This record gives sequence, structure tokens and C-alpha cells, in this order.
Amino acid sequence: MTDVPDADERARMLLAQAHARLDAGDGAGAEALCRDALAQDPACAAAWNMLGVLLLQRRDAAAAECFAQAAHHGPQVLEHHRNLAGALYQMGRPADAAAALGRALSLLGPHGGLLAALGDARMAQGDAPGAVTAYRAGLDHLAPGPERIRVQGNLVRALCACGWWDEAVAVARERVTLAPGALTWRDLANTLLVAGQVDAAVEPALTAVALAPDRADLRVVASAVLIDANRIDEAAAQVASALALAPDMAEAQANRGFIALRRDDAVGAAAAFRAALDGTPAGGGLPLAALHEGLGTALLRQGDIAGGAPHFAWRYRTPGLGPALAGIPVWDGVVRPGVALVVTATQGLGDVMHFIRYAPFLRQAGMRVIFRGMGALVDLLNASGLVEEAGPLAQLLPPDAAWVQADCLALLPLAATSLGFASDTVPYLVPPPDAVQHWAGVLDGLPPFRVALVWAGATRLSYHRHRAPRLAPLLPLLDDPALAGRVGWVCVQTDDGRRDLATVGAGLADRTDFLDLGDRLRSLADTAAILAQADLVIALDTGVAHLAGALGRRLWLMLDTGSEWRWFLGREDSPWYPTARLFRQRRPGDWPGVVADMAAALRAQVAE
Repeated sequence: MTDVPDADERARMLLAQAHARLDAGDGAGAEALCRDALAQDPACAAAWNMLGVLLLQRRDAAAAECFAQAAHHGPQVLEHHRNLAGALYQMGRPADAAAALGRALSLLGPHGGLLAALGDARMAQGDAPGAVTAYRAGLDHLAPGPERIRVQGNLVRALCACGWWDEAVAVARERVTLAPGALTWRDLANTLLVAGQVDAAVEPALTAVALAPDRADLRVVASAVLIDANRIDEAAAQVASALALAPDMAEAQANRGFIALRRDDAVGAAAAFRAALDGTPAGGGLPLAALHEGLGTALLRQGDIAGGAPHFAWRYRTPGLGPALAGIPVWDGVVRPGVALVVTATQGLGDVMHFIRYAPFLRQAGMRVIFRGMGALVDLLNASGLVEEAGPLAQLLPPDAAWVQADCLALLPLAATSLGFASDTVPYLVPPPDAVQHWAGVLDGLPPFRVALVWAGATRLSYHRHRAPRLAPLLPLLDDPALAGRVGWVCVQTDDGRRDLATVGAGLADRTDFLDLGDRLRSLADTAAILAQADLVIALDTGVAHLAGALGRRLWLMLDTGSEWRWFLGREDSPWYPTARLFRQRRPGDWPGVVADMAAALRAQVAE
């Protein structure tokens, strides 16, 4: 009598045949045999797992259920849980992947690979702190080797997403120590760059290039670091080498565009950004928003408002720059009676003061216009009467209209209409009466010609290192003997720039011709009341400059070679602000030259 195999044994036999078919390249045959095996034994975990693998290869969503069955029938097999989580993750279900990994960890105990996968799932959910916790725990259970290096890299990215820069840099440096290769040096450079330690990022970036000189992508990273470090000629050399290796590389063309902008070559920048866009597919590659914004910037700098504004508007597709008010439709940009528009702003005080000049024209056209944004602007805007009313972003909108919203920069296209630059509206901002009363006579003890100063702006902006001269280059101007007793200096510097007063400017506090008011300013209304008493405002391209221009005060603007598009090319005047005079660097980083030009002009001014 012949023994007949039981269902379990028949299933194992069929599964072995399925493996043989798969090894022979017959995926369809392997899948059919897996299904036959499961028909014999529905609890065969290995067959469920193999079927899941086969289905996942063709992106069949049923793969996840197969892996779930494998994990159910073979709960102690690590591979089943790992495959289930991986399938859920690939299918865009990170929350379900995290839940599956949690169940696996409760069954199997701590495991480095599962904890690392949990970190990946949490990152995909936007839970960077949770990912950090999972990655740290995973590293406690991972032996030295490539997997540990990979997980450390993911931990660095999670730490950066949390803004925990010091620890991110420390882990990135540890990776380089454990595996000193071109890619770990590159990652260290990128980590230092996003942590704001630009100068420290240069050596790792160049080390990566030295270890793999034929990799164009590493030269692109090095060029990006060198651009931020204001080492423009070196950055250009790296881009040239990258393009020699990969002539159509969109990333290299993009950096060529950013270098051209820093060199004040708007025409060359536009050509480079167009080449980068031509080399970037719609569904991948470089962030299209950054490329279009770069192209828009290049066109706007040439004075082409109509051509540049649509490209520049792509900036709103950058993560974090979407509409400020949830549930409020975005304005279509058409000026017509009856539209109720709320102009919004979450960052960029200067942008608001630059473009709020168009609000009265919109109101004259029959639109309602109000403002919601930073509290520092509210009193100033209400006093100036440009909008129906102004309030902080959280203040409810009037309930008597169907509001649409527009970021203040969305008013830029109006400059390409008959409204032009609206320079004849200047002055259009006025300090509130209570601020004027509070600050009245505050400059009376200074020499007769009063100059308000600001030398640094917001450090959160990526280009703050380039645009801000800081205080040190200005000291020769403040110490010019030809100005002594004639010029009184008024510091309206706030925020990070104030630390310069404790270092390079420590002696200024003892001078009778220097008055520091920066630590007493609570809003732009206060600043406006002080600027209204000054004979001249000297500022970098920041909110104070726009405030001075909008108040109609005499303004001397210090500009770096890669200055913002709104100051155009080569001009010493501004169509936006008739009282402004522009002092430009002749080469990147040449603030002493700018200060020397201003000193000569100021000596001539006070001698009149």
C-alpha cells in the first residue's frame, strides 16, 4: 500500500516546485504553484510569503494581504513581518506599516532591522521625532557594517528634520569615522550646510570630490556648498567640471544659474535655468519650483515683470509656502469689482511693505482689501489706511463676504500693468500717532545730521550671509574723522545682528554720537517713528529698507552682487522708491568698497 502525502506535505512539494520555476524565470508558473500549495494548505506561511513577493513585483496591492497571512501563520519568522511592512510602505501606507512593525516588535522583541524600518515609516508619516527614537533604538541592536551606516544616515536626516543640528552633525561625523568614503563625506557636507555651518561644510564637500573626482553629482554638491560660502569662482570651477563629465546634468545647470545670479549675470542665469528645466522630467529630478523661481528671478532682475512673474509664482509650490489661511480660496489675480481679498503674509516684512502699495488701487477698482499677517505690521498698516483693516493671521475674517486670499508677493504682477511701479504713491506708509508721540525728541541729543543704521537681517533666509555686511565693515564709516561731530548714528538693529554690538562694536556704547535703540523696538510702528526723525537711513536689503522707502525717507541701500531681483541690474536708483540710492558691491563680498563709496557720499552730504 502506497502512502499518500498529507496536505501539508503536498503544499511543501508544490512550494519547492514553485521555487524551481522561479529560478528558471517562470514567474507565472511559480505563482500558479503557490496558489496550488495554498489550496492544499491555507496555513502554509511560506507559500503566502512567496506569493506576496511575486505579487509585489508587479505592484499588486494584494501582496500586502499575502504577507499579512504569512505573518499570521508564521508569527516567529522575521522575514514575513519585514515583507509585510515593506509592502505597506511601498504602497503609500506608512501608518499601516508602522502598526505592522509595532506588532512584530511585540512578538519578536527588539530587532535592529525592524526598528530601522519603523523609523522609515514614521518619517514617511511626518513624525521626525518618532523616527529619531526608532532609529536610535535600532542602532542599539545593529552590529557594525553597511546596514548600521545606512541607518545612521537616516537618523541624520530625521535629526535635521527636527532641527536638532548639533546631534545631526555629530552622527554624520561618526559615520565618516566608521566609513570614510566619498558618500559619507558628501552627507557630512550636506548636513553641515543645512545646519547653517557653511564654512565647515567646504572641506567635507571637497574631500568627497577628491575621493571620487569622476562623479559629477559630488561636484554639484561641492558647488552648492561653495556658493553658500560665497566662494563663487571655486563654485564655478566645480560646475564646469561637472558639466564636462555630464553635459546635460540638470543639477549642474541649476547651480550654474545660481552662480550667474551671484555674479549679477541675469541673462546667463536665465539661460542656465532654462537648460535645467529642459533636462528635468515633469515627474522627478530637481524640484521644479526652485528652477522656475530661479528663472523668474533672472527675468525679473532684467526688469521683465510680465515674463518673470509667472515663473516666480512657482515659489508657492515649495513645501511650507502654500496658502496661509486654511479653507480660503486663492485669488485668481483678476482685478474686478466685488472681490473680497485678504492679503496674507507669514514671513518677509519687506515683501509686505513693498507690495501693499497696490491695495488702494484694488480698492479703487471696487475690491475689498484687508490684511492678515505678522503682528509687527498691524499698527503700521492700520495707521496708514491702505487696507480696510489689518490684523494678525489668527484674527477671524469679517463674516460678511466670501473672501479669497493672496500672499503679498502675489500682487507683483500688478507692476506689469498700467499701475507700473507705483512710485508716485510714495510715501504710502505713516507711523501711528501714538508711536510718534512716544518717540518724539529721542534723537535730540545727537549731532545735527542723524543716520539710522541696520546691518543684518533674518538669519533664517539662506542668502543672509551674502546680503548682510554685519557691523564690522561699517566701523570705518562710523569712525570717519570728517564726520565726527556732524553725524549722529542711530542703531535700529534688532535680532541676531545685535550680537555685533557686544563684539566688534563694543566701544560704540560709550560714544555720545551713537544711540542704540534696537533693544527698545517692539514693532515696525516704533521703527517708523524713529526713521521719520532721521535724515538718512543706511540699510541692507531688509524690512527696514522697505520701511524707509515706503515712508519716503532718504535711503542708502547696501547691495551684494547677488541682490534680490527687485533692485534690477546696475541701477543706482529704484523705480519702487524714489528716495533710494543703491550702493552695489563690485565683486562678491566687497563690503569695504561699498562702505568707502558711502563714506565719500556722506562726507559730501554733510559738507553742503
